[in-house]
Amino acid sequence: MAKKLKGDFFFLTANDLQTGAVLFFTKKGWLCESSDAIKIPRERIEHYEKIARKYEDDCRIISPFFVELDESGGIKSLRDKIRNKGITFKLKNV
Repeated sequence: MAKKLKGDFFFLTANDLQTGAVLFFTKKGWLCESSDAIKIPRERIEHYEKIARKYEDDCRIISPFFVELDESGGIKSLRDKIRNKGITFKLKNV
C-alpha cells in the first residue's frame, strides 16, 4: 500500500466501499472530515497499514493510501486537496 513516501507526517485515507465517499482515519474510526484525521508520523506507517488492511479485508473501505502533509499540517498535493474539499474554483463552460 505504501508508495515511496517522502514526507514526515501523513493522513490515512480511503474510499467507503458502499458509497464511494472519501474517508480519513480518525480516533473514532473512518470519517469524512480530514480535520479529525490522525496525523501519522513516518515511523508509525506500518501500524496504520495493518489497520487499513483489516478494514479493507472486512470490505468496509477500498484503496487506502497515505496523504503527505506539508509543514503546517495541511494536505500537500493538489489531487488530495480536491479529493478532500472538492473543486474550489469555477469551471468555464466549454
